[in-house]
Amino acid sequence: MPQAKKPHRIASGPRKQPPKGQMTHEAIAADIDAFRDKGGKIEVLGVTRTLLRVDAAPVQSPNPDTDRAADS
Repeated sequence: MPQAKKPHRIASGPRKQPPKGQMTHEAIAADIDAFRDKGGKIEVLGVTRTLLRVDAAPVQSPNPDTDRAADS
């Protein structure tokens, strides 16, 4: 005869601390602050075409050489 399933327990206490190897957003923020305090700089990149849409046609970037030739 199969046993009846036990009801799921809902945690009612405070959350347990994450395992030692797991990163938390507080730990990451502290690491970034320490990096900046030591003179480190973080380069923030813009959105790339790859992130916008994978199958989109590439956008032609302006060519400074042809723009100067047209102005002459």
